[in-house]
Amino acid sequence: MRAAVLHDARDLRIEEVPDPVPGAGEVLLRPRFTGLCGSDLHFWEGGLREVVRDPIILGHEFSAEVVEAGPGVDDPAIRPGALVAVEPMWTCGVCGPCRRGTYNFCRNMVWHGLSPKGGGMSDLTVVRASMVHVLPESLTAMQGALVEPVSVAHHCVTRAQVGPGGTALVLGAGPIGIAAYLDLRARGVERVIVSEPSAERRAAIGKLAELTGGGADLVLDPAAGDVVAAVRELTGGEGVDASIDAAGVEPAFHAGLGATRPGGRMVTVAVYMKPVAFHPMAAFLGGVDIVPSCAYCNDFPAVIDGMATGSYPLDGWVRPIPLEQTAAGFAALERGTELKLLVDVQGS
Repeated sequence: MRAAVLHDARDLRIEEVPDPVPGAGEVLLRPRFTGLCGSDLHFWEGGLREVVRDPIILGHEFSAEVVEAGPGVDDPAIRPGALVAVEPMWTCGVCGPCRRGTYNFCRNMVWHGLSPKGGGMSDLTVVRASMVHVLPESLTAMQGALVEPVSVAHHCVTRAQVGPGGTALVLGAGPIGIAAYLDLRARGVERVIVSEPSAERRAAIGKLAELTGGGADLVLDPAAGDVVAAVRELTGGEGVDASIDAAGVEPAFHAGLGATRPGGRMVTVAVYMKPVAFHPMAAFLGGVDIVPSCAYCNDFPAVIDGMATGSYPLDGWVRPIPLEQTAAGFAALERGTELKLLVDVQGS
């Protein structure tokens, strides 16, 4: 079968590799669309050797068709031809976090698509039956591939504890920031402010605001003014109920902390590659809870339901590319000229 195999920094090859075979409790899948995300980009830029030594098949955000259920898989919904979204966590089920139900902190976690387990950028791949979520017929394979990243955003918005009538600030309008914006709107948050330095990404948020019938009260350019001052002015001097840091840079961290009202929450969902200089008194005096949000945990069903009701439109921020253009896609993401790319694995 064909697979996109990452050998080293910027060394991605479309190769022929052996077909995988499902074992007991596993499912053989034919990936349809696979998203390129920041973790993949980090590996492509050279982070692969920080995690594994051998080449790997990339792809952890993907939809797929069921080809074959292995021995012991008795769920009638997991049948050949069924379209599924894949929750790419191989968890142990026995460590403390797994026993407590917080499997996103499994002590023995292995990520499908970021490890030797295989990945979604291949003609075939094998996962546990418990990792697949059968999609309703109304959803497309492209929508199915977005369930994983949107679940990251859904989880962080849940941790923000803001709902109808509330106010929120989203820092960074990359794919997770955009998904967080859409999720906030779907929950009826009354006022959502977005801060993003890229004009193209600000335009994408504006288009999505029109499609969802809401609209960010203001899309701020952090390079053009003081984000904290602007947010406080828009909220009558109070600050927002919750801020979501999807940017992963120090100025965004401090802006979120400063723009959140006393008693509010700042949720960090971005993956920081560098430490942040932070004085605890800033949170102490401001009365702001700083809450991390890691991946997702039991979020896929709610996101699939939201997809089915139109809460997460793809217009203006998602584009498919063929498998053969995967390396070029990474280069475009590195330059910042694309938002969300989905690899069309089967060339549909």
